[in-house]
Amino acid sequence: MPVMRFTAAHAVLFFSVLLPGCSQSTSEITQDEAKAGAADGAAQPPALVRVETIRSEKVAPVFRAVGNVRPRHYSVVASGSDGVVESFPVEAGDFIPEGTLLSQLRMESTDLEISEQEAILDERKAQLEEIRVPRKEDRDEAQARAQAAEVAFENAKRRLEEITALNKRGAANPTEVKDAQDALDSAEQNRLASMAVLKRISNPRAETVQQAAARVAAQEKHVAFLKAEREKRFTRAPFDGFVVEEQTYVGQWLSKGAPVATLARLDEVEVEVQIDQQYIDQISPGRPVVLKIQGTGSRNGQPVEWTGEVASVVPRADWKAGSRSFPVIIRIRNQLDTSTTPPTPALREGMMAEAEFGGENVEALLVPKDALVRTSRGTFLFALNPAAPGEVPSVRQVIVDVGVSSGTWIQVTGEGLAGGQQVVTEGAERLRAFQTVQIIAAEKK
Repeated sequence: MPVMRFTAAHAVLFFSVLLPGCSQSTSEITQDEAKAGAADGAAQPPALVRVETIRSEKVAPVFRAVGNVRPRHYSVVASGSDGVVESFPVEAGDFIPEGTLLSQLRMESTDLEISEQEAILDERKAQLEEIRVPRKEDRDEAQARAQAAEVAFENAKRRLEEITALNKRGAANPTEVKDAQDALDSAEQNRLASMAVLKRISNPRAETVQQAAARVAAQEKHVAFLKAEREKRFTRAPFDGFVVEEQTYVGQWLSKGAPVATLARLDEVEVEVQIDQQYIDQISPGRPVVLKIQGTGSRNGQPVEWTGEVASVVPRADWKAGSRSFPVIIRIRNQLDTSTTPPTPALREGMMAEAEFGGENVEALLVPKDALVRTSRGTFLFALNPAAPGEVPSVRQVIVDVGVSSGTWIQVTGEGLAGGQQVVTEGAERLRAFQTVQIIAAEKK
């Protein structure tokens, strides 16, 4: 078996292979190392590469975020009263108009109490009517008594006059005069009393009428309160929407405030996405947003695009948890297929939506994405060094940071890069710093 000998030539070849893996950038290579590398690169045959010119132009960053579809209006409808459920006519998935009955509690005791209080109200109304408008019989009786008292007074007055005349002629004694005078006084008092009764019956006191009217008004309010309490035993839909959850059933005891059903209004939905701090200044309310939502149809194998609008930007990140992203709420007009029963919404709660935002134009250096070499130490590319006419060009290794993409091109920043320079797009994986290259002519299109 032949013995392999490790010669000096092998050592040179071994270390030349290791050189491209060096983590130093061109700015970290010393002048002596550069000269040594250039001399060593010139000693090797030029590597065949393709190049492309760096472009300097304005590009708009495009950033994406993922969120979930949720109803704009969402309500856990609760019972307004205590009681046992007597009726629950809806089911999960039903579409119901505003005012539709969701549940009804038993009514026996409530109806009995309302009937009792309505009877008391009728009684108080009758009392008020009796005070305000007296009966004809009572008024006729009072008038008759007043007339009788007036006649009795006139008779007593005439009798006194007769007795007084007789007394002057000596035909009557003083006792008879005194009796006639007392009879007149008594008749006069009876006349005044009957006139007062007639006036009281014909014109009741305002205070008495007000008291009776106040008792009627209070009872009317009490009956209205009981009817309002009765209405609370009916739970109705507060808006048009879908029943997404049943939370009670017939025979169950419901306490006041206990949930009956959960409704979602899906004619307009929202998507909340988290936007990183570096892009949040480029988003404002009213801005249109393109969204891709699977499960709503496809076109050319891609989800149908929806157009929404930024409704609000919440100015608070969950920084206590280490997040620097801000919630952005996007509002979308949904589509309801009314040809089915119930109607079918295109966008449903819980669907995943991908929102795409376009940023403001920025001046950027763009290189083909094929020019980038990604390693565990970072991303770099090879740029051509300036060469005198007739000389073989060489390359330098430049560590770069990447930015926004524009098709097959991508933004880069790196030391010494400028528009119009050339970078290697094909064959970069085999290069090392300061290696000479031979440029392959671009293919004609």
